Amino acid sequence: MSIKFFKSFILLLLTVVIFAGCGSKIKKEILDANEYFEYAKGLYDKGKYLDAITEFTVIVLKLSADPVVDDAQFYLAQSHFKNEEYLIAVSEYQKVITDYPESPYVEQAFYQIGLSYSELSQRYQLDQEYTLKALRQFQNLIEAYPDGQYREDAEKQLTDLRKKLAKKQLLGGNVYRKMGIYDSAIIYYDILLEKYYDTPSAEEALYWKSVSLFKMKNFNDALTNFTAFLEKYPKSKHAEEARTKISEIQDKKLNAFNEAEVNN
Repeated sequence: MSIKFFKSFILLLLTVVIFAGCGSKIKKEILDANEYFEYAKGLYDKGKYLDAITEFTVIVLKLSADPVVDDAQFYLAQSHFKNEEYLIAVSEYQKVITDYPESPYVEQAFYQIGLSYSELSQRYQLDQEYTLKALRQFQNLIEAYPDGQYREDAEKQLTDLRKKLAKKQLLGGNVYRKMGIYDSAIIYYDILLEKYYDTPSAEEALYWKSVSLFKMKNFNDALTNFTAFLEKYPKSKHAEEARTKISEIQDKKLNAFNEAEVNN
């Protein structure tokens, strides 16, 4: 047996003893930094996230001078993420970015912060604080890493987040419209049409803005908006009603003109 083979065999045997252990207690005090990290990573890979959190925390606190510390910091954040502790995960990912700016995990940490906020994002009827935070984080990621490996996924996330925010905005407009407070409804619809013009909610916003203007008897602006609506969404479920409203407005304008002629 060659010396090289013998050394490889001993290293393999030592690894098996340390990390398998046949259920015996690990003697962590004999592990060096890399071995300790592999032990903690093994817990993570097995889905034992609480145990992994404990061990990665030990590495970060006690072995801070070792090159393995940024790996441990990242997987500490990942463990919290996997354990659905998203706000804690955000804090730990931020430490990767702030404390280890040269780490190869920085870009992924940016991305994971966005995912953490996305997981905290509530359905569109509720408060959208975390939706907005996720949106800003993914935008920051794309700006920082325009050719990065997470750009495509970040853009998909942005699309979904913007759809949710648009639905929230539409909901607000519809609430005011149903209450008959049409001027407030129009403010909501205008914000949606400006910020989320490329979402499915934009079609509804433009139609109901037109209706609100009609209800306010602002017939000139209503006509302009109904016409724009039909040009942009000719196959909309609201198209026929929009045509009816345009005909009504035109009839009103014609009647008003005729009355003016008679009075003159």
